[in-house]
Amino acid sequence: MPTILTHAALPLIAAWGMGRARISPRLAVVGTLLAVAPDLDVIGRAFDIPHDALLGHRGISHGLLAAALLALLGMAAMTKDRTLPSFAFLFAAAASHGLTDMLTAGGKGIMLWWPLQDIRYAWAERPVEVSGILGRSIANGRLPAILWSELVWLIGPSMFFASVVRWAAVPHIDLNKGQS
Repeated sequence: MPTILTHAALPLIAAWGMGRARISPRLAVVGTLLAVAPDLDVIGRAFDIPHDALLGHRGISHGLLAAALLALLGMAAMTKDRTLPSFAFLFAAAASHGLTDMLTAGGKGIMLWWPLQDIRYAWAERPVEVSGILGRSIANGRLPAILWSELVWLIGPSMFFASVVRWAAVPHIDLNKGQS
């Protein structure tokens, strides 16, 4: 999985790209919380839930149904932003967790389509370094390589795309206006 920092950063980058007029700061914060929420499934380790079980890490909590349920929960926390675009943002924020986990070389993938399928999915190319659970990446000295991988494959492209969206949304000056 990518680090919790990257999971949290992606909705913030998307919100920045869309601009304050479309994504309120409160909605961006709720999206950030939803983006990290699927990793709460690591609690299952304390109860000896196997990694490949439905409730194990990267199980049903990482699928699209869980993302939709998290988005509904996020909507319940909102007071003003209870709109379809807000739901779509929260759903995308929650779904980004599993979709980015599919890019890591760790594990067997995520249960993207549960309950329709019990199959775990991962992208064909998995270029993102996997982050250890519960701080193992810090202990084994791999954190710099993991963060670099996330910067190259997730943060950098997201910032580029968000910049393009933000630039496209800015009203542009017509340089030909007023010329005869």
